[in-house]
Amino acid sequence: MKKIFSLFLLTSFSLTSPVFSQTEAEESFPSQTEETESQEIVFPSDTLSSQTSQTGFLHENDGKKHWFTAIGGMLFFNVGLATYNRFIINAEWAKVGPNEWSRFWEREWGYDNDWYWTNFVLHPYQGSLYYMMSRASNLNRAESFGVTVLGSAFWEYLCETNAPSKNDMVYTTVGAFAVGEMLYRLSLNADEISEIFGTFINPGRWWTQSWLRQRPLGSRHNIHELNLKFAIGSSNSYTNILGGRNFNYVHSENFPFFVNPSFGVVYNDPYGHDSNEPYSQFELDISAALGKGSGTGAETLYSELDKNLMYEIRIMSNGMLFSRAPKFSENTDTSLGAVLEYQFDWHQFYELSALGPGVAIKQRVRFEDSKLEWQAHLAWDILGTTDYYYYHRPVVISSGDTPRSYSMVSGAMTLAKLRYEMPNDFIVNFGLRGYALYDFESQIPSGSPYSSTGWELIGIMEASIELPVSKIIRLGFADEMYLKRTFYKDMPDIFQLFNTVNAFVRFQLK
Repeated sequence: MKKIFSLFLLTSFSLTSPVFSQTEAEESFPSQTEETESQEIVFPSDTLSSQTSQTGFLHENDGKKHWFTAIGGMLFFNVGLATYNRFIINAEWAKVGPNEWSRFWEREWGYDNDWYWTNFVLHPYQGSLYYMMSRASNLNRAESFGVTVLGSAFWEYLCETNAPSKNDMVYTTVGAFAVGEMLYRLSLNADEISEIFGTFINPGRWWTQSWLRQRPLGSRHNIHELNLKFAIGSSNSYTNILGGRNFNYVHSENFPFFVNPSFGVVYNDPYGHDSNEPYSQFELDISAALGKGSGTGAETLYSELDKNLMYEIRIMSNGMLFSRAPKFSENTDTSLGAVLEYQFDWHQFYELSALGPGVAIKQRVRFEDSKLEWQAHLAWDILGTTDYYYYHRPVVISSGDTPRSYSMVSGAMTLAKLRYEMPNDFIVNFGLRGYALYDFESQIPSGSPYSSTGWELIGIMEASIELPVSKIIRLGFADEMYLKRTFYKDMPDIFQLFNTVNAFVRFQLK
């Protein structure tokens, strides 16, 4: 049963996801939580025949760097996607030719106004395909990152008529490393169930395995926790636009009902982890919600849908870049090191995303019959996004005045988690995310009356309790509150509060 649920989760991740290998000796991670690359993969007997028929016989990895396969895969993907955009969907921005290719290096950089999902999910995923094909070609992480930078520049300069995008270069490279390294490692662990599903998580393996006829390097058997959650709940909002532009605006909304499936995976034990391998330990949570709208929405082409539908997509991850495990006492397990955060919130009421490095401490304290686990992260959002005004609501009437629905920001962010497991398996959870973000002037869309420089202070707090039903099934209740206060230069400030309550069932699969 657990394998079936695990298979479902890993497959769902590959379908809902958007878009440094050292030498062979270096790829053998000398950690008590990871296995060496040279270990032979043992496939379940019921999947071996299907793997052989689908992919052909795969040899053990030769440990050599295959630059031609890595760069060739990047070029093949870019040319193929550009051809599709140009001739199949007939996109104007894809109609490139000699005018764009001649003296391409003289084209000026700027910020693009692409759809929020495209910029912060699809671009990292696109870059992750370059990265994963390079990793599966035995390039180390730095070399794979270099191929990703090359692939992103190739796309920006040669595959679009638009000006090369600064934000795309960040998201398709740094974001691609965060997404790509997680997917690459999850793909190898999915091989424990079936190589077919491992390849769905990392589609780049279709390319590398077709050319190289060998399995990618990497460790298996690293999944520390795997869970699936189903929640139902409702939300309420309050917004106060603090004067200016000849109006005062106070408004409340109710989102009466939504369903919210999600899953989470923890790769290797977060506590007591000691490693120099980036992303040898990470945590990933993905959720989606769908429900009844509040009856209020933006006056756009999709206004009726916006009024009647409530939606949310959330991706939260953090990966340790390196960590040390100091021993403070016999009953504590501590990880202390550098971390890379990748966060994405796309709600019918607000938008918020962040990407950046930081430091983190993760500690587990074991008592006689209970335990306390806590984390504290402090990071810098190198290029994130927020909705720069109350864009979904009637205040912003004309979509022509808002070329995009978000502002690009940079600033400090923090994350805290606390989990207390009692002797009767009763669990209390608390989480906090905090942001102090600056909307910088150079990214403001030209002619937009609803954007300004300034600071945005955002906090998201969540508390939940869980009761055990069995070793696998847990029931719980949760409350989450979103708070936002802005201090803009040229437009009215805003205060927002958004509260969500839900009941859930969690399947703890591992």
